[in-house]
Amino acid sequence: MEAVRRKWNDFHLSAWALGVGSAFVIVLVIAVLFAYALPSEWSITKKARSVLPLPMVSVAGHPTASYREVGNNLSAVQRFYEAQDFASLGMRVDFTTSDGKKRLKIREREIINKMVEDEAMRILARRENIRISEAEASAAVARELEKIGGSEQNVKEKLSRLYGWNLAQFQDKVVLPSLYEEALVSVFDTKYADSSQAQEKIEKAAQNLALGRTFSDTAMEYSEGRTAKSGGDMGWFAYPDLIEPLQKAAQSQEVGVPGAILESGLGFHILLVNERKKEGDAERVRVSQIFVKKKTFGEWLAMEMSNMSIRVLAPEYEWNKSDARVEFSDPKLREFETELLKKSEGDASLIF
Repeated sequence: MEAVRRKWNDFHLSAWALGVGSAFVIVLVIAVLFAYALPSEWSITKKARSVLPLPMVSVAGHPTASYREVGNNLSAVQRFYEAQDFASLGMRVDFTTSDGKKRLKIREREIINKMVEDEAMRILARRENIRISEAEASAAVARELEKIGGSEQNVKEKLSRLYGWNLAQFQDKVVLPSLYEEALVSVFDTKYADSSQAQEKIEKAAQNLALGRTFSDTAMEYSEGRTAKSGGDMGWFAYPDLIEPLQKAAQSQEVGVPGAILESGLGFHILLVNERKKEGDAERVRVSQIFVKKKTFGEWLAMEMSNMSIRVLAPEYEWNKSDARVEFSDPKLREFETELLKKSEGDASLIF
């Protein structure tokens, strides 16, 4: 009889546990449905997203950019703007208006892209056997604090006031991604930055010039810069406004004579000084160039990301594989962002 009673009690206990477990699963499923299926502006959707650690994106199977993390980072952006005084610049930031909410949504999309990119770089770093030790991270934090200036306490207060961050968050969100990027850039320069095709192309352009072809025609055929259609004409510049290799050449080259091939971090250049003139005490120069770009780290990273399995789970966004970027699903928001970027100069909500 006692054995029967024990079995009956065990049965009730198991049934109770099963019931509680089933209820928990049902509540969890409903919460997930609320988070992913219902409109983002609904309060119940916001609640589910803020409570549960639900990812907005998965990168190579790694849950990335949870709603909660993105929300915290977005709050840091708002906090930054609220701590600034833009009145003296004749600008005002207000994220409570209809346009302001859209601008904040653009900030959110940029935050998600940054988090996806950071995760992709961590994955690539592991592939390249890159490890950042705690000592290296701490030393990098110390260097950044020195750049910011002031005592450690003052820096902590500044981080808290501007972003709501402590030093650990600063290390995780800013310092570590920078260290991984620096290490990957070094790997890229050593293993993947093949500039032989670009060099071959610029040498063909130089041979055409040597055979007497006009600079304008050669630029239209070989140059990859945005000025190629205008025969490479870049317009007037003060010398400091040109990138380093072009500055020296613009000052020393003979007017009307194409210079030698120059190499910069962007690619290969052939410069033509068209004219020089004085404006007050400053000298200005009108130049043209034939430009052939090298494969950059950013292009390599985008290519690697486009080959990764990246899934956007948040319904308001989608993954653009060709550009390796998270984009808005809503075409109206995409159009709003495009127009905003066209007139972004002097817009304080776009400087972060």
